[in-house]
Amino acid sequence: MSAPATAVGLFDPTRNTLSLDAAWVAEGRTWLAGERFPGEAADDPLHAGHAPTADGRYALAAHDVAASALVLARDPAGSVSLFWQRGRDGCIRFATDLDALLRSLPDTPAISRQGLDEFLRFLDIAPPNTIYDRVHALEAGQALRLTAAGEQPLPAPPPAAVSGGYPEACDRVEAALKAAIARRLVDARSPAAFLSGGIDSALLCALAVGAGFPVTAWSAGFDDPVLDESATAARIAAHLGCRHEVVRPDTAALAAAFERVHARAEQPFCDPAGMPTRLLYEACAAQSDRALDGTGAEALPGLMPARWRRIAHDHAARLPRALRRALAGGLRPLPGVGGYARLFEFDVVQDLYIRWQGFRSDDIARLTGRRPDLSGTRFYREHAALAGASHLKRLSVLQGEAQPDDRIRQAARATGLRVDHPFGAPQVSGLLRALPEDWAWQPGREKRLLRDLLARQVPEALWDAPKRGFNIDLPTLLRRQDAALVRSALDATGALDAAGLDRAEVVRWRDRFLAGDDRATHRVWALTALSAWLGRHHSAASARAADTAPRLQ
Repeated sequence: MSAPATAVGLFDPTRNTLSLDAAWVAEGRTWLAGERFPGEAADDPLHAGHAPTADGRYALAAHDVAASALVLARDPAGSVSLFWQRGRDGCIRFATDLDALLRSLPDTPAISRQGLDEFLRFLDIAPPNTIYDRVHALEAGQALRLTAAGEQPLPAPPPAAVSGGYPEACDRVEAALKAAIARRLVDARSPAAFLSGGIDSALLCALAVGAGFPVTAWSAGFDDPVLDESATAARIAAHLGCRHEVVRPDTAALAAAFERVHARAEQPFCDPAGMPTRLLYEACAAQSDRALDGTGAEALPGLMPARWRRIAHDHAARLPRALRRALAGGLRPLPGVGGYARLFEFDVVQDLYIRWQGFRSDDIARLTGRRPDLSGTRFYREHAALAGASHLKRLSVLQGEAQPDDRIRQAARATGLRVDHPFGAPQVSGLLRALPEDWAWQPGREKRLLRDLLARQVPEALWDAPKRGFNIDLPTLLRRQDAALVRSALDATGALDAAGLDRAEVVRWRDRFLAGDDRATHRVWALTALSAWLGRHHSAASARAADTAPRLQ
């Protein structure tokens, strides 16, 4: 299955000229790379003055000739990526694929200090940052106006409004979801849906089957019952009467996938579920031309932090950092109460909302030889803007929009499988974000509205079980075969030298993990993935520089 065509362009604000390749299609004053879904009106951000609202899979470029300005935009669901760089010559180069953008640049960008800091802290890099210096990514649904003087985001579209009572809201969301699914599957030859066993994916699968689409459900299974949800997915698929395929990778299969998942990724990322996701997508792509995915939907109506996080945010965060560390250190080894150490085991309050706990600021300083700068990350900007917000709103934004899950995009890009996100349709996401909080969550009944919608399709007894989350046994993977993955990446740390990381500090973390300290797992995993990625991409960057040098001379 071939990947969609990559679109590349160049805007020279000094000459006020825009050059685009053949992948862009003209629509009045705008050019579109990708597609709008049937029935969706064309967007003109120059006229509307805000980010696009049409449902589809696209990037937009618009040339405001009178103002010598360029507007770049992504569809509301973020189905198509868009990267850009302002060169030293003043020209703005952009592309829907990061590697394609790098090939279009006159010189090879260095590793970004800020991007590296973000990766080490969050184990991921979220737009607007990338791993490359002065290379940026547009956020999903964003429109950005660029001129010779700088860049400015356009406002978001007006928010949706929910009228009527709770039953009417349920009906509206269900109708919007059904329409979004139909737009995405209308011409699919062999549609699929990823079915984790959770509420979001089960609801998509049920509505697609109910609309008459011959959907095959795909699930990942694991031998460890703590991680495995395939039995719940099987019960749902059996009730719906749809074909169900389960990919069940063992640790050896995950290790074998590491190179193609992490070393060959567009930029480094550390979601441990990236490997089973890639194996699942590869199997699905061999049989299906399109798949529905519900990842990230839980953040739209709202996520409530665990009770201990709420207590830590409201109360423990007021204590001095040194006192919190002392309390955590004193509680951790005590039988029966060691679990309470997490109430105090954080440096700054933002740490409570980070999905994967990477290196702390002091650790990053020792690795890089400088204090990290995280001020330019979307996570820190959003946290500051959420002062006074509810717990539900804060976690939804910080673990949804501010920490997007890159494994889905990376797996789809690598396999060529078209993966669609009906929850990302503006007609759906707008409604879910506008729900009153007690419609989105109640004590003991998270995802209230989505749960009630699924119960209309599938008896609750078949799926009402604690959600485990899509994950793997990472310590076991990293310790497999005498920690072969870790040793191959970190015994000879030459690749990490390219990122300016201190070799002795890398070895210290490696040895701490090899000695049995599971608390070092995600940090060592980050270094392992980064080393593999640099080992492949730093060589590729050197080759690009060598190819470019004669032309530059």
